[in-house]
Amino acid sequence: MEKLSQIKEYIEQAVLGARNLHHFKAGSTPSLLKTFSNLEKKLLLLAITALILSGAFLISQTYLGATDKVPDFGGRHTEGLVGQPRFLNPALSPANNVDEDISRAIYSGLLRFNKDQQLEPDLAKELPQLSADQRQYTFSLREDITWHDGQKFTADDVIFTIKMIQDPGFGSPIRLSWNKVEVSKIDDYTVVFTLDESSSPFVTNFIQGIMPKHIWETVEPEKFALSKFNLQPIGTGPFQVSNISKSEDGEIHSIILKAFEKYHLGRPYLDELEFKFYETYDDVIASYHSRNIMGLGYIPFDKKVYIEKTSKIKINYLNLPQYQALFFNKNQSDVLKDKNVRYALAQSINRQEIIDKIFFGFAQSSHGPIPPGYNGYNPGVTEAHLYNIENAKALLASSEFKAVEGSNVLKKGEVELEFTITTNNFPLNIQVVELLKEQWGKIGFRVNLEILTIGELEQNRLRPREYQALLFSENIGADPDPFAFWHSSQRQNPGLNLAVFANAEVDTLLEEARKNADPEYRDLRYKRFQEIIVEDVPAVFITNSLFIYGLNEKIKGFDAVNITEQSQRFLDVHKWYVETKRAVK
Repeated sequence: MEKLSQIKEYIEQAVLGARNLHHFKAGSTPSLLKTFSNLEKKLLLLAITALILSGAFLISQTYLGATDKVPDFGGRHTEGLVGQPRFLNPALSPANNVDEDISRAIYSGLLRFNKDQQLEPDLAKELPQLSADQRQYTFSLREDITWHDGQKFTADDVIFTIKMIQDPGFGSPIRLSWNKVEVSKIDDYTVVFTLDESSSPFVTNFIQGIMPKHIWETVEPEKFALSKFNLQPIGTGPFQVSNISKSEDGEIHSIILKAFEKYHLGRPYLDELEFKFYETYDDVIASYHSRNIMGLGYIPFDKKVYIEKTSKIKINYLNLPQYQALFFNKNQSDVLKDKNVRYALAQSINRQEIIDKIFFGFAQSSHGPIPPGYNGYNPGVTEAHLYNIENAKALLASSEFKAVEGSNVLKKGEVELEFTITTNNFPLNIQVVELLKEQWGKIGFRVNLEILTIGELEQNRLRPREYQALLFSENIGADPDPFAFWHSSQRQNPGLNLAVFANAEVDTLLEEARKNADPEYRDLRYKRFQEIIVEDVPAVFITNSLFIYGLNEKIKGFDAVNITEQSQRFLDVHKWYVETKRAVK
């Protein structure tokens, strides 16, 4: 204790001496130090060091407490995609995921979705004014927007884009979305869209990318798909094309986009956004492990295992408004005309087994035509088709389907419990129907499988509606309007009523809902619609889809949870960043 007291006294003396050093003349300091013992000199040095360190610590803590880490400009994000870009042009890009991904960063629409999937202004100053009859949308456009080449954006560009999409000569895959829509110019910054009848979900069309009239107006329809501007795009979005790298045979290796300094929602934090193109998902994953890319544009469920072990990537699971279902065509199967049979099929699907074995746990059970989280979703419908194998057997027995000696297939008189499932050759679909066949075989069904190419399926089955049961996926879009999928007017091609379903009450509910923009009004009708679907069982809903997106942990600012299509992961790409700085709170 005595020794500690002496040391403490020495430190206090040393500190006092250090404080008084400035009173001594330069020449007197050495004389003073000569009076210090070696221990006192060491203690003095220790005290001075402690003062400096504590002062530095105090300054740093004060600085950190008064500032926040905020995004800064700079850096690059490089992403790998499977496929080749062809049309960086929003009139054609929806036909190709690669084109759509890149176009999303180059072009802007009148409106945009935010991270909560709510519409907000983009090229427009504000949300459109809706007429009393809900047929007319009036937009006031921003006057401070320029194209990437410096030209002013005006109403002429909007009108040109929509009329070009409507012209069948240009071959836009989204032409029908703008069918029976008139667009007119009031002045350079005011446009009006007039529909032939009201349609509440139509407002989501206004996220359509707008194209520059001064670039495309001289391109003739027959040369539209071949135009050089498809790979030399000019937009108003956050990024613009800087460089395209090609091989000698013309195959594109990469596209580099640079930040558009005058982007109307604020200059992007990233300096560059680069896309590299590969033939297979295995190639993309290998490139990631070789550190050639920072992100993976899409990760198949069966490939996720090969990238999840690295600590440098964050896997994002994004909800899509898309369900996988089995649609029953009663016109093609006497067995499926029996409601008890359809109900038994619904209750004997082990969805969790499908999710675990095929989707590696990365999907959600689906029980109806409107997914959770969307306007009109009815949570009450989830109970109706829950896995209940004993109840399924009882339903079949009530329809007099009985076991026959020497056969695993139930029969009712001479009618066997048999039908055929048709689907395309997409690997996940094949795996699902094979597992369904196994599950339903356990309760007395004979299930035949017909696997076709997409072209064969479209031409020989979908168009003529010649299938007994069809495994297919449907994306209902940002607005859950089920009209195209369930209204009786859509039973024949090109309609999307794949169950060939007809119900007068459902028709009325869907017609009323799409003609009224009031969310509560629509919500009530959609909930009743779902109750009818679940009760009649024209289809069995299996899974709701997830989009698996891998981003390097260095990328910050990505906060999407729900998207309506995979390209929407880039909706807020101008907010992504890798660099940071300190800023005063």
